[in-house]
Amino acid sequence: MSMQKWLLCCAVVLLHTGAFPTGEGYLARASGDEQQGAMRGEALYNASCVVCHGAQATGGIGPRLAGNPVLSNEQAFWKIVFEGQHVMPPLKDAVTKRQMADIQAWLKTLP
Repeated sequence: MSMQKWLLCCAVVLLHTGAFPTGEGYLARASGDEQQGAMRGEALYNASCVVCHGAQATGGIGPRLAGNPVLSNEQAFWKIVFEGQHVMPPLKDAVTKRQMADIQAWLKTLP
C-alpha cells in the first residue's frame, strides 16, 4: 500500500473512531466566543486533519490550509468539507457544522 493510501486510511479511521467528539455535551461547550472556538478547532484539527493537511496546516497529502483563500469562501469551504474533493473523503456524516466552524476559525488565525 502506498504511503498516501495508508495516510488516507488513517485519517478515515480517526474520523470514524471518535477523533471528533460529538453529542450534546460537545455542542453545549461549543457555544463560546470565537477565540474559544479557535482553541477547540486547533484540538479538533490536530486530532484528525493534521494527517493529510500537515502540522500547522502547511500541507501534505492535502493542500496547505493556512492562508488558503478557500477559508474565506464560505460556499466553497463547506462544499469541500461536506462533499469531499479529490482524495479528501466527505465529512458530512463524521463532523458537525459547529466542529468544522471551530476548525475553520482556528485555520483563519494562521498566517
